[in-house]
Amino acid sequence: MVFIEDLLETDLATASKKVAGELSDITAALNQLVPRLIDEKDRKAVRRYCFYADYAAQWLSNLPAHNPDALPPAAYVYDYLRRNAVALPWAAPTADGLGVIAALVDRLRGVATGLPQEHVQPSREIDGRHFAWFLKTMSQEEFEMKHIEPLRRAMETLNLSKSDVASLMGVTRQAVDKWLLAGPPSERAPKISAIAELGDILRYRLLPGLPGEVVRRPAEAYGGRTMLEVISNDEHEWLLQSTKDIFDFTRVA
Repeated sequence: MVFIEDLLETDLATASKKVAGELSDITAALNQLVPRLIDEKDRKAVRRYCFYADYAAQWLSNLPAHNPDALPPAAYVYDYLRRNAVALPWAAPTADGLGVIAALVDRLRGVATGLPQEHVQPSREIDGRHFAWFLKTMSQEEFEMKHIEPLRRAMETLNLSKSDVASLMGVTRQAVDKWLLAGPPSERAPKISAIAELGDILRYRLLPGLPGEVVRRPAEAYGGRTMLEVISNDEHEWLLQSTKDIFDFTRVA
């Protein structure tokens, strides 16, 4: 297991290689993407870069620590790592996946302990027009990625795996992978929104950890089925309304 202190008590190159080894799939994907980001105007590559950079930032910000009280909150670290993500490929020490990982680790070391950052400014050799295109495209992609958030929120709140989501939506696990990368099709949005809203209600009304248990518990009100089984049967709108009614205390006389 990698602890955040492992990345702070060594030099940047060693720390970056350690993270790259742990995130070998992400690093390999970035190896293919970064040269394209710098040399080509490829929107698909930008979309994938957004996803992989975000994944790496989440992984780093959620690393365990021997002394967590000495570190900023994970949410703050994540926000700091993702800030100005458009500059990462140009601030990276090498134009590949390891370079982007190193730039993120550099930021982590800075925000966690105040260590001097070695890669903080984009390269002076940037093609200005290409960088402007990349900046604009990145902003568009990140705006569109917000539409994925209801699905991620529902998965986190209800402890749903990709296989769970595939079963609920009647699709393959590979389709769910694509949705998490590029967003679900518009026709799937109403059901995903209903699941996310159901999760929000349970999260606010129940103790932490209980929503994931409740949706898997058979209930007489659902004909002996679980909430997840009701959703799989495309009765999500009815389930959402009935859950709202249960927690609508203004209806109690």
